[in-house]
Amino acid sequence: MERVIKFIPNLFTLGNLTMGFTAIIFVANEQMVSAVLCIGVALILDFLDGFVARMLKADSKLGLQLDSLADLVTFGIAPGMVVFQMIIITKGYYFVPIQEWPLSVWLMASVSSVLPMGAAYRLAVFNLSDKQVPHFQGMPVPAMSLFILSIPLVLETNYNLNFYHPLSDQFIDILAQERKWDASDAVVLRMMFSPLFYQITAVCLSFLMVSKIPMISLKFKGFSWAKNKWKYSLLIWVLICYLIFLVPYLSLPFSWGLIDYLILPIFMIGYFILSVIYSIFAASNESTISDEIQS
Repeated sequence: MERVIKFIPNLFTLGNLTMGFTAIIFVANEQMVSAVLCIGVALILDFLDGFVARMLKADSKLGLQLDSLADLVTFGIAPGMVVFQMIIITKGYYFVPIQEWPLSVWLMASVSSVLPMGAAYRLAVFNLSDKQVPHFQGMPVPAMSLFILSIPLVLETNYNLNFYHPLSDQFIDILAQERKWDASDAVVLRMMFSPLFYQITAVCLSFLMVSKIPMISLKFKGFSWAKNKWKYSLLIWVLICYLIFLVPYLSLPFSWGLIDYLILPIFMIGYFILSVIYSIFAASNESTISDEIQS
């Protein structure tokens, strides 16, 4: 019976892996938004496996290794495939037979491989490390995937686009006039249909994953402000993002364009900036008393 109880957290981890595998299938079959939903479920399962393990006192070395392998597939390989596909789309080769792609397109799209490489390296380092710190060291792999996977949601849900066809700057201008978009919307779309955007994003996120930059975690030490002010600051940023999301839906004397799923990359950028400030002013002063998961 004890063996069965100890295996229960692994069921959540295997569910995470299954969602990642399914997401990869969706990404390969013009269903990126469905893939995003799978990753969303996987994020919940990834949280639950650790929570259930602690609740049942069923932590194990097997669970640790299994969790990292599942995270690599779900939060490393699947986002890498999304970036690969988006680069191919922006170059106009998505519906061209793969054997007809020129070498230059292959080389441009291959930059996406730095995401699973960065995720694999980070997870391997975590598995070998016994250092305990009260913050993340570098960007967690699930956080990276959240940023990447917000892109298909923004394109399909915010802008109602069949984004598998590349958009020229001229066509974006026409759409902006017809749909009465803000100037910022046109800027966002031009960026999201630029292969350079995905290449730079992949390299930067990979660097952040393997870096030693302290990044705020939400593992509280009690509830006092003094011991948790940076964690509370992150929660305040979450609240601000929620209010930014709500403003277009409220009857206020001011407004701005619909934010919707753009709030996800906005939140991640704010989280990074807040973590950099934390790393400069506070990280070195905090004691190493946490068992925070670093993956």
